[in-house]
Amino acid sequence: MKKYWHIVLMLFCVLLTAPSCSNDDDDVKIDEVWKQQNEEAFKAKATDSEFKKIESEGKEASVYYKVLKTGTGKQPLYTSTVNVYYKGKLIDGTVFDQKLFEDGSPFNTLVAGRTILGWTVALQHMHVGDKWEVWIPQELGYGTTGSGEIPGYSTLVFEMELVEITAL
Repeated sequence: MKKYWHIVLMLFCVLLTAPSCSNDDDDVKIDEVWKQQNEEAFKAKATDSEFKKIESEGKEASVYYKVLKTGTGKQPLYTSTVNVYYKGKLIDGTVFDQKLFEDGSPFNTLVAGRTILGWTVALQHMHVGDKWEVWIPQELGYGTTGSGEIPGYSTLVFEMELVEITAL
């Protein structure tokens, strides 16, 4: 009887772990569907006549933007510090972050270094007073892993208004 006890214990362990394996497979399928939806939504901007394309310096990816309001001020440099009002959402409309005029002070940040790469690309092309809708692919956003409530493979949609350059 002792010689069969270890076999029974092994079978019991296999039965306990089997259900968790199927959950992992479901998560992979959900990630693939989300990834596909985001890629298709981003690619659709390429054929939308209201949107223009900006390629990143390293050509990792591009961002698409639509001008909502045209500013007349200076453009920030890569090393500039700027104030920005923004609203960030996912392609399904879920708002994940915002700093709007109604909320008080704008978001103060370096153009490069403390934001996602997609912001760096867009901000360097904006003028003070510009307000844009910016579409950022996952390669220039939070990548395959995501961040907080932002799932991996997410295309990010920002409404961004460059308020001022606080330091060149």
